[in-house]
Amino acid sequence: MLPSMPLAKRVTPIAGWSIVVTFALIGAALFATVWTTRSTVIEASGAVQRGAAAAVTAKVRADLRDLRGDILQEDLVNILDGHTTEGLRYIAMYDGSSRTVLASAGTPRDPADIIQLDLRPGPRRGRARDDPQAPQAGASHRRFAIEVDQTAARELVESSNRTLLIGGLAAAALLGVAIVMIRREGRRRAEERAAEHERRLASLGEMSAVLAHEIKNPLASLKGNAQLLAQMLPPDEKARRKADRVVDEAVRLEQLTIDLLQFVRTGAIARTPTDPVALVRDVVGERATIEAAQAPASWSLDGGRIREVIANLVDNALAAGPPVTVGVATERDRLVLTVADRGPGVPETDRDKIFEPFVTGKTRGTGLGLAVTKRIVELHGGAIAVLSNPGGGALFRVEIPKG
Repeated sequence: MLPSMPLAKRVTPIAGWSIVVTFALIGAALFATVWTTRSTVIEASGAVQRGAAAAVTAKVRADLRDLRGDILQEDLVNILDGHTTEGLRYIAMYDGSSRTVLASAGTPRDPADIIQLDLRPGPRRGRARDDPQAPQAGASHRRFAIEVDQTAARELVESSNRTLLIGGLAAAALLGVAIVMIRREGRRRAEERAAEHERRLASLGEMSAVLAHEIKNPLASLKGNAQLLAQMLPPDEKARRKADRVVDEAVRLEQLTIDLLQFVRTGAIARTPTDPVALVRDVVGERATIEAAQAPASWSLDGGRIREVIANLVDNALAAGPPVTVGVATERDRLVLTVADRGPGVPETDRDKIFEPFVTGKTRGTGLGLAVTKRIVELHGGAIAVLSNPGGGALFRVEIPKG
């Protein structure tokens, strides 16, 4: 499996993170404020609930103690009517042993609001023991239960919960806005950098073209005359060695002009069905190992320009450290060319810089080879990146989509 590479790199400016942190802090402060308010409201509503229940309970106790003897259904109805406005909505009397309800008034709504009253009423005045409406047995074992309306307290808690939810959504929205702003700012800066890079390359290309054309003709004359002079001198003389040195330097300058002209060459390419394996074999020869088990039989390429790509990458790999392995395969409808060496590799901090014009780690060379290679690949709609070779060294990976 060939290692994959990112085709695009997102750049997030440091200033953008300050926006995220600012919005995150604002959101956190908002959420903390809402949470604290909610906690305070819950505590206050609980205190109000307990206070209201205690007040009603005390009044019901007093009313029950005022009743002497057996308590009837109508007594409970009177107590309920007397405290309805204060929140009492249910009162019941039940047998303390069997928990059977003997009499009640109102309708219970929430078992959680039921309050038990441990009250033993004394003998009732003015009520005859033989009164058929006043049962006599078990009066001392009867218990009471009341329910106080807590709707207002619950609504207050629900309101605070809704406020907390709204605060949380607002905090999340602030964070989302910050992220959107960062992405927009990152894209804007990336577009500005790309535009500036293109302007710089265009200016550099124009200057290089002019310089190369101005140097080319006098350089050809210098090279030709130096070669004639070298041929006229005996091979073992010191003057011959100096003449050969002039020829070598003239050849190097000539290669520089060729590289410059190649760098500013027109972006037009002519893609035709090409056998990529045959193309690689023709360029590499015996200098590298070719792995092509997953290679396609044909791909739409500008054969002459891709030949330059392969030659540049293989020459750099051989200079970095053999053995060199060239891979040809297809992945996700893309032609993948890889060139791996066993050299020192390329540090991560330099992996983008090496594709810039005139950047080179060699003592001799123009630093235009990889810049030209990248331009050719991008003209094919593809991408190039340098990765770490799993076996040590560098691995250049080229991806070219179908034309």
